[in-house]
Amino acid sequence: MSNLEYPACINELYQSEVLGEAAFLALIAAAKNERDKYQFTTLLQLETETKARLRPFLYRHGIELDESQVAPEQAAGFAALYSENSWPDFLTQLKPVVDQFLGRFEEIAAVGPEEDRDILQSMVRHEESFVHWIDKELAGEEGGLDVALSQIQYPLAAP
Repeated sequence: MSNLEYPACINELYQSEVLGEAAFLALIAAAKNERDKYQFTTLLQLETETKARLRPFLYRHGIELDESQVAPEQAAGFAALYSENSWPDFLTQLKPVVDQFLGRFEEIAAVGPEEDRDILQSMVRHEESFVHWIDKELAGEEGGLDVALSQIQYPLAAP
């Protein structure tokens, strides 16, 4: 969707989680080591919990909960990007995708009504957790998953 017709544009939030789930499932299957697998599985959990949290919001606005819009080749593309690159190169190439989602979520949050502000801002924070993860990983610092973990109700045990 290229415009910001509210509330129709909030379907983009849900579809991004559907894509995120598919992408992280593909990345888990392609994981080169246990550390990467844990990170991808944690981020999958964030996507899954966020998608579930969005369902009542979309339902309230009369938006259909359609999960068929994500093509399998989209998820496979993330796995190929990971498999064909070093960890830093993978993250460097992933960052513009995440930045694009973050920018779009900020646009949607800006046009939403006050009664939707909390959930819309939570989606901005959600996407910022991926930026934080990438930035920390690229800097070689610990704690990349901290922001994501703070949003997960059912975290996985760390290895």
